Amino acid sequence: MRPFALLMKPAGADCNLRCDYCFYLKKGDLYPDTARPRMSDETLRAVLQRYFKTRQPVYSMVWQGGEPTLMGAAFFRRVVDMQKEVAPAGARIANAIQTNATSIREDLAAHLGRYRFLAGCSIDGPADLHDAHRQTKTGRGSHKKAVKGLNTLRRHGVPVNGVVLVSAANVGSALRVYRHLLDQGLRHLQFIPCVEFDSAGNPLPFTITGEQWGGFLLSIFEQWYRSHRGSVSIRNFESVMAKMAGFSETECRFCSRCDQYLVVEHNGDVYPCDFFVDRAHLLGNVFTHSFERMRAGEAYAEFMERKGRVPGACAECRFFRLCMGDCPKFRTGPGDEGVSRLCRGWTRFFDEAGERLEFLVRSAGFQVRFGASRQRMPREDL
Repeated sequence: MRPFALLMKPAGADCNLRCDYCFYLKKGDLYPDTARPRMSDETLRAVLQRYFKTRQPVYSMVWQGGEPTLMGAAFFRRVVDMQKEVAPAGARIANAIQTNATSIREDLAAHLGRYRFLAGCSIDGPADLHDAHRQTKTGRGSHKKAVKGLNTLRRHGVPVNGVVLVSAANVGSALRVYRHLLDQGLRHLQFIPCVEFDSAGNPLPFTITGEQWGGFLLSIFEQWYRSHRGSVSIRNFESVMAKMAGFSETECRFCSRCDQYLVVEHNGDVYPCDFFVDRAHLLGNVFTHSFERMRAGEAYAEFMERKGRVPGACAECRFFRLCMGDCPKFRTGPGDEGVSRLCRGWTRFFDEAGERLEFLVRSAGFQVRFGASRQRMPREDL
């Protein structure tokens, strides 16, 4: 089996903010009898014991939510202590935390810094853009507290990445967002498209179009390529370059199968992806199922292979080897077999930035295996 990381949800969907575009907040409905979900030490131990019985080059755990910092510093001290106790000799362990940064306290930041947790902090740009969606339960903006938390983390030596959700509120302000992140001292960035649909399949108001996504990426790319490509790391661009160079371990949207992660909820329930946390995709529970058993089951196999079910238009596209049809969540049309809502954006980005990205790949000493300028591959080779 390919290596996989765990997306840990120790506080479930619970959060101190009420961001209206949050896709995970409603996942709390899966556990209606749990008003305040929290991962117990018994569940934590069961997860770690199961995971450390698998063979991984690096045991990677990403603590997210909801808002994982609601667990407090004492929980994360127990995480590290238990990892040390349970892990096999010589195991390499990597911890990361995805947070809105508004409830970071000195003791938690000190612990995360001591054990080199990587922190992804959500910040959607300057206050007016960030606060458009990222608000407290009482409707107040969260930007000021997020910046304070970000600075607290860095003061304690925590490596911090800036994570931006690109929504209708900030998609037209790409350079304002980019410059604001740099002004905060952030040099590792990631931009995530906001694509959410209602039950009828209609895009929700904060959802962006493919054209907007392409324009956003290109605006930042031009500035980055001219001025910052040696000093600022942008995961979106590096993932494309990694794919061009033929690396299999890259951003999941660009992979041929959805098999890089497993989601573990607060009670030990396991799902294949946090976009698909629902009863139809429940794989099992760590108290009753090993990770090997869950990943070997039919439910996981079906989910893993759905990525490849793309329409003929995708298979014929000269950029298919780069995007692989994009994330199944973003696809429109019947079932999983529609074209990604972001297709036009990716096409424009690959078309206009592709040659320069290929140049950077070659400059780093790698051969371009899947280039944006390459002719369409024969269909039988797809």
